[in-house]
Amino acid sequence: MKNVNKAQKLNREAQKAIMGQASSACPPTGCYRYSVRDGNDRCFVLPCHTVYGTVQLVDGQYQCCF
Repeated sequence: MKNVNKAQKLNREAQKAIMGQASSACPPTGCYRYSVRDGNDRCFVLPCHTVYGTVQLVDGQYQCCF
C-alpha cells in the first residue's frame, strides 16, 4: 500500500509539471523529493525523463540529485 501512496504523490507532482506549476528546468539541478527510481541508485524527474541523477540521502530523505 505504501507504493500506491508514493505513486499517487508522484502523479500529483507529474500533473504539476505538466500544467507548468513545477520547475521545468532541463537538465535539472539540485535535489528533488519526488522522482522515478530504477531500484538502484539512478533516478529521473519529470519532465526530464532522459537525464538521470543519483539517489542520495538528504536531510533524512532519499532524493534524486543532479
